[in-house]
Amino acid sequence: MRTYLVVGASRGIGLALVAELLKDPTTFVFATARAPNRAPGLHALASPRLSILELDVTDGTSVERAASAAAALLPAGSGLDCLIHNAAISLHEPVTPFEQVDLAVFQEEFLTNTVAPLHVVRAFLPLLRLPPPPSSASSSPASDTSNRQATKIVFVSSELGSLGRAPMMADLGGTYSVCKAGLGMLARKWGTTLKEEGICTLILHPGWVDTGMGNSVNAWMSKHQPGRSKMSAAESAARCLRVIEDARIEDAVAFYAYDGSRLPW
Repeated sequence: MRTYLVVGASRGIGLALVAELLKDPTTFVFATARAPNRAPGLHALASPRLSILELDVTDGTSVERAASAAAALLPAGSGLDCLIHNAAISLHEPVTPFEQVDLAVFQEEFLTNTVAPLHVVRAFLPLLRLPPPPSSASSSPASDTSNRQATKIVFVSSELGSLGRAPMMADLGGTYSVCKAGLGMLARKWGTTLKEEGICTLILHPGWVDTGMGNSVNAWMSKHQPGRSKMSAAESAARCLRVIEDARIEDAVAFYAYDGSRLPW
């Protein structure tokens, strides 16, 4: 049984990732939500292979409590195969000049998008360093060691975090871009050391997706990239999971797009 943790799973891409993972009968999923009682989409996916954890990524006590809860639910001495950190916010209007950035709001964005992933991964890292739960005899994909060459940490990011592509989108998502660029540096430095332990760290751009955040840039995309099409959350999730599944330890640390191509840092 392969075990995944999806952080930020109450809606959008996170919820779609959980739904896609549960299609595989050899997976068990921990899905987190800041307020599980206000996450009807997660409850609609009810399964013996799904455990919903309360986790507010900006609350240290909540993070530590969720990590303890996951550890208590796993078989003794076993850990996680993959942590997917999806939680993120964007609180400024998509086109906000840096001269007009609300610095207090920017600090909130930076805490959620860049600092919180460090705390979350650090809290769950002991579980990523443990062997995954034992496979059942009937779960051949899970028992195939070629499917699990490395434990994986995946930071869901954005092409907006690419320094190489920044000039092409200079006026779009300024503070969000800064946060995601910082996340990329966190992943690249930390992931390099984690690679020595056999942990594969990826940064993953899920594409332009039909979610609240994705729809907030409709006007900009229509004007600047009119030929580009938007994906459903389900399509993005399926394609992202293929990239995650295919990644091997030698691929760490890489910045991937949903289609498997690599983005410039």
